[in-house]
Amino acid sequence: MKALPLLCLAPLATFAETPELGELVVEAMKPEMTQKLTTEEARDLQRHNLAEALSILPGISLQRMGARAETMVTVRGFDLRQVPVLIDGIPVYVPYDGYADLGRFSVPEAAEIEVAKGISPVLAGPNTFGGLVNVYTRRPTEKLEGDVHAGVFTGDGWEAGLSAGGREEKWYWQFDLAWMEQDGFELSDDFVPRPTENGGRRENSWSEDWRASGRIAWTPAPDDEYALGVWIQRGEKGTPPYTGYDPTVRARFWKWPQWDKDTYYLLTRTAINPDTTLETKVHYDRHENTLVAYDDATYSSQNRPSSFTSFYDDWTAGASATLENRSLKNTRIAAAVHYKRDHHEQMDIGAPKFSFEDETASVGLEAEYSFPFGSSVTAGVSHDWREVREAIDTNTGAPIYGGKTSSWNPQIVWKHEFSENLEGHLGYARKSRFPTIKDRYSYRLGQAIPNPNLDAETVDHIDLGLGGKANDGNFEWEAGLFYSRIDDAIQRVDNVAFTPGGAGLFQLQNVGEVEHKGFELALGNKWSDCIETGLRYAWIMAENRTNPAIHVIGTPEHEAALFSKFTILDNFRLIPAFVWADSRDVSSTGKRVGIYASVDVKAEVELPGDVTLGLGVTNLLDRNQQLDEGFPEPGRSFFFDVRHEF
Repeated sequence: MKALPLLCLAPLATFAETPELGELVVEAMKPEMTQKLTTEEARDLQRHNLAEALSILPGISLQRMGARAETMVTVRGFDLRQVPVLIDGIPVYVPYDGYADLGRFSVPEAAEIEVAKGISPVLAGPNTFGGLVNVYTRRPTEKLEGDVHAGVFTGDGWEAGLSAGGREEKWYWQFDLAWMEQDGFELSDDFVPRPTENGGRRENSWSEDWRASGRIAWTPAPDDEYALGVWIQRGEKGTPPYTGYDPTVRARFWKWPQWDKDTYYLLTRTAINPDTTLETKVHYDRHENTLVAYDDATYSSQNRPSSFTSFYDDWTAGASATLENRSLKNTRIAAAVHYKRDHHEQMDIGAPKFSFEDETASVGLEAEYSFPFGSSVTAGVSHDWREVREAIDTNTGAPIYGGKTSSWNPQIVWKHEFSENLEGHLGYARKSRFPTIKDRYSYRLGQAIPNPNLDAETVDHIDLGLGGKANDGNFEWEAGLFYSRIDDAIQRVDNVAFTPGGAGLFQLQNVGEVEHKGFELALGNKWSDCIETGLRYAWIMAENRTNPAIHVIGTPEHEAALFSKFTILDNFRLIPAFVWADSRDVSSTGKRVGIYASVDVKAEVELPGDVTLGLGVTNLLDRNQQLDEGFPEPGRSFFFDVRHEF
């Protein structure tokens, strides 16, 4: 029986001697500084997209950007501009604003999700400000293995998928195909009708996504691997209109008829000699989408000034190389170099096309020494720099000349094995993040003044953790403290100028000092072969020290979850879960939403022929709740699925 992710942190997990190709975590970061989550664990808790899966881990909070119908997470209070998301080590963010809508990313069937929070490898490249998330496809072990599944859920929703892979003596292949479609989710019966929403099925909440990903690799030797991969996504969605009570917020009537993303990459690992390994990555990622804004809820006309049709075309191209050597006794030395170009194009119908392009590079060096008494120390530093290759003022059409900006990122990590069942770590890191194209050049629909001269944000992280086992390994625990101080934080400064009509304009400036501090706890116990339980809890306090009136958004102060798995018969399992998060700020002005809580229950029945039936309910109590003000979450929802493994 495979354990549910009851502990979530896996402090004493076993790792392969040779990491997966595309896995960013080096030996110095294992196991204390990273957390892993498998597809099976996400599926047990009915988490279909990447954001929902990540929120299983403590310190990671589910977040909605309702006005754009985007699903994201915060990691210890840091948003996805500050915590890059990678697939097989390849960045998949949108170059324009630095975000990735994780609600569009289904979790691959043959995958593991790896998270480094706060302190992450200096060899990972630039902008790992608050950590990183890496999704990587696992290598198959059999000549043919995989599964096929299909399911239905509330809202006339359905999903289907196929995952297959195979391994031969000198090569392997892996392929995944997934499709999900929903006409719209159902609101809670407690929802009070509003002018833009009468209850029942949420207006304009439809979506359709499909994904195909594949990887083929040549493995001429045990430590050599050369893999070609592709990740293709096609999607479209509606944006439900605002239904809140803030008179200053106007409802948007938006649709996204195109949300397309293609990623192509080459990964290599070559053992130059028994002590030296070279890894390289070459990648190209393209994101195209179309946004259509309509006059009203009929979604049939575009006559008002607020209506438009916008086209976006973004791409990222880059390469990296990492060289690692272990020829010195108890010592590992590694160096990495990264280079990429981010390109953004935007155009509205009837308006000119505007182009922006950045060039970013990074070099890093890391050394680890293992002492004979159970301790090791890892020290490293990276230097990142960015140069503006192309930018334009979208109001005047005049070119903008940016120049260069750079930053240094040192860090040191100590870890110690106190006993066979107790380990700990203490680490310090200084990280940086370059502002996005949108941060520097956007007029924000006429409400702001661009600031091309924004500098990088910097943050100092301190991380202390302790974890272990007891009761013959049946009880696992981990506790951690962290503190992060951001200098030169990019914050909004109001009334830096005024329109002819007297309206104040704001500008993003490097004027802030922000503190993130918190505590994480994870407990897991296997009571018997039939009962497992786990608890996770996080306390996170994010404060703006420079200007308390500007609130840090998206992260609840307290968040907890309780998971259980009951194996009632050899072929029947019951998996209840309860998640709870207190109220949170959802705007920099202090607008808040209330407590979020959900009781979910799933039952699984194993049938002959490696077939599993699953059925259950999410938000069992049908709570009317929000993660973003004016954008209610789904009410009680039922699901049923069938899966066959081969």
